[in-house]
Amino acid sequence: MDLRRQPPRRPSNLSIAGIAGVARMTDKARASNHGTLGEYLYGENSGADKGVLAFLGIEAADFAAAADKYDDAALSAWVLERSGKTESEIATFNEAELTKEPQTEEARARLARRVEQYAPGRTDIKTVFQSIELDDWGSFWKIDLSRRPPRSPHCKDVAGIVLVARMADKARASQAGTVGEYIYGCPLDLRVLPFLGISKEQFADAAVQNPNDIELGDWVLERSGKTQEEIEEFNRTASARQPESDEERARFQKYLDEIAPGRTDIDTWFALLDLDDKMSF
Repeated sequence: MDLRRQPPRRPSNLSIAGIAGVARMTDKARASNHGTLGEYLYGENSGADKGVLAFLGIEAADFAAAADKYDDAALSAWVLERSGKTESEIATFNEAELTKEPQTEEARARLARRVEQYAPGRTDIKTVFQSIELDDWGSFWKIDLSRRPPRSPHCKDVAGIVLVARMADKARASQAGTVGEYIYGCPLDLRVLPFLGISKEQFADAAVQNPNDIELGDWVLERSGKTQEEIEEFNRTASARQPESDEERARFQKYLDEIAPGRTDIDTWFALLDLDDKMSF
């Protein structure tokens, strides 16, 4: 995961081992392992991670190695086995973490600055986790597609489904007023949205509220209810889709002639979009 382009999962996310902070720490560990940590801190350099690791009784290096070795499901099992924590101990830890309020003047001032910058007028943001999550959101939800293209239509970073990551980038940029020449709700978007059973407006709101790919993907999969077999079939047919009608073929050729006249090797919509992105940026 590249944490220079998106935040780690929320500290309140309990998807790994049912323990607060572990999913977030997992994203940071994987990013640290691959040199994509950005401005985030991992392990002994992070006060939050130190608290989680101390509760688990696991060293930062051991956790980082396990985060790279296992997927989330297997990592959950590893954490629970290695830590030996009971459901009662986990529940007590989670309750304390989820309700913890800033304890120092510096932390309280940091929360106040974040609220003023990203959520002026809000009075319900009081906990450490809420402060962190607000900062993550405010720092990453806006995308400027006048400066770089959205992700490739082939990208499956969100929910393992083609087009969705690209659509999320366009949705966020559209909401931020920085969509450039791209269009959120283009014909390809209007193919994937009905497949998911999600409206254009619902997806745009979810994309803005969930700048982390995994959390947005979880929302998409929960709402759509699609099976892995259905997703694989959609991915296969969408990736290979060529113009079908005479009108569509004419539109495709006009588009291709504008960006790369003379090219005869581009025959799918995905290939055309990738070429256009490359030529534009």
